[in-house]
Amino acid sequence: MDHFPILNKEAVILCESDYLRITGLDEGSLIEITGFSCAKEILNYYGPFCSDHVVIYAGPGKNGGDGVATALFLAPHTKKITICMPIQPSHDILNININRAKAFYPNIEFTDVPVSGDIYIDALFGIGLTKKPEGIFEELIQFLNHQPDPIISIDVPSGIDANTSTSAGEVVIPDLTLAIACLKPAHNHTKARSICGEIVCPDIGLPREFIEKYAENHKVAC
Repeated sequence: MDHFPILNKEAVILCESDYLRITGLDEGSLIEITGFSCAKEILNYYGPFCSDHVVIYAGPGKNGGDGVATALFLAPHTKKITICMPIQPSHDILNININRAKAFYPNIEFTDVPVSGDIYIDALFGIGLTKKPEGIFEELIQFLNHQPDPIISIDVPSGIDANTSTSAGEVVIPDLTLAIACLKPAHNHTKARSICGEIVCPDIGLPREFIEKYAENHKVAC
């Protein structure tokens, strides 16, 4: 993975913002594309899920939105999906996709308590994490880490700072990390790299040259 561009979280925000402006897409479209790309990689690594129960732990922000969007694309290939959301979502697009799931996907259910399954998707916190997970989120991370079945983290393992790879609290330890579009500093840091498991970069349509421009303008030490 060393040949992939590395963007810190500030550069990711600028890169995505400029990409949306240039293409005329909106944030909802980018989340949909991310969900499709994540579902494709998950099915490639662990599918098919014809008789499996997929459990997604989703936070209230954009990472949770990516997780719910992933559920929509996994649903046709899965026996059952449970989305565990311990608190109400704060992201409008997340609410839209929750309503879509409830209206059109009878094999997707929602809960606010920990649930066991056959495979787990960690979409609690992404690059926007600014403090250690506490309360119910700390409990969910501990619960995930005690499961014997595969765990997949979307973008970065929840609990890790994407820029510094540090955490003052609990961190999800996945088998596979889906680094959306590009690597973040934590994916290439010796300390955190062993936590991430296998790392794959799902393609969400951002041109390689575009990402490399932001990587060059916002170089980080790894």
